[in-house]
Amino acid sequence: MSMANPIYSWLFLIPILLIIFYLNRQRRNVQDLERFAPKSLLSKITDLSGQKLRSHQWILRLVAIFFIAVSLVGPQWGYEWQEIRQQGTEIMLAVDTSKSMLATDIKPNRLERVQLAVKDFLGKLNGDKVGLIAFSGTSFLQCPLTLDYSAFALTLDSLSYKTIPLGGTAIGEAISTAMKAFESGGSSGTKSLIIMTDGENHEGDPVPLAAEAEKKGINVYTIGIGSPEGELIVVPDGKGNNSYLKDDQGNVVKSKLDEKMLQQIAKAGGGSYYHATDISMGLDELYRQKIARLSKTEFNSKLQKRFIDRYQFPLLFAILFLTVEIALGVGKIKLPIKS
Repeated sequence: MSMANPIYSWLFLIPILLIIFYLNRQRRNVQDLERFAPKSLLSKITDLSGQKLRSHQWILRLVAIFFIAVSLVGPQWGYEWQEIRQQGTEIMLAVDTSKSMLATDIKPNRLERVQLAVKDFLGKLNGDKVGLIAFSGTSFLQCPLTLDYSAFALTLDSLSYKTIPLGGTAIGEAISTAMKAFESGGSSGTKSLIIMTDGENHEGDPVPLAAEAEKKGINVYTIGIGSPEGELIVVPDGKGNNSYLKDDQGNVVKSKLDEKMLQQIAKAGGGSYYHATDISMGLDELYRQKIARLSKTEFNSKLQKRFIDRYQFPLLFAILFLTVEIALGVGKIKLPIKS
């Protein structure tokens, strides 16, 4: 047997508290009567015939309250099979793992902040498939489209600036990998690609690829990570020390958000551009304003056990005991008889 509403289990304290209250009141009544007259005289000067009836009424009332508590907790036993149909959209997240994502204009740094935001985003999904692509100088499908959000979270945690050995940033590679991933999934449903990057593209032109993705039914959205003013890139050396990233000429590298590039990609891909800040990374707004409004696709259906509610039985007992209590009270009333 299971309970539908275990949160109401505290209601079982009420009968216990009432029993304590009743016993305490009875004790005080006896003490008051004993102060009024000796026990041997009480039956002669006081009508005690109603005490037994009131005790029976109290017991009936307590039992009724107990069964009301059982009914509210919602006992369930037995089950039936119910078909559950899962509907949603397909969402591929492409995360930039290049060294520029180590810039700290968004705390603790761009990449770690993206990971935290995506984890929060998972909690808002409702039956949507989600996949993960890591990219820098090239791209790699970290997690294919799945409904297993726990497995997705594990691959998300493994992301670092070392995930892709080839340096640089190639946004077009991420778009190409996403198109292949959607095709291999074989779904004809609504597809969305969310690219989370600072927009500093070093390889090819991603805009035509975004337009190609849009023609294939993939909406391409971009989220700009960082600030247009830019920030220095702090790189750990593996020995607990940090140093600023420098180019081949020995100059310190400053990474700036390229909003213009990301806006062009989103426009060509039939999507929208969002700018991430310390307060909001843009994922929630994107999902609420755009993706959640897209048409849903039925991915699969499965049979699931549904336990049968049995609250009616304890409720029936509660009504029965209350009825008996009321009947006892009515039966005590003596009506005048006409002769």
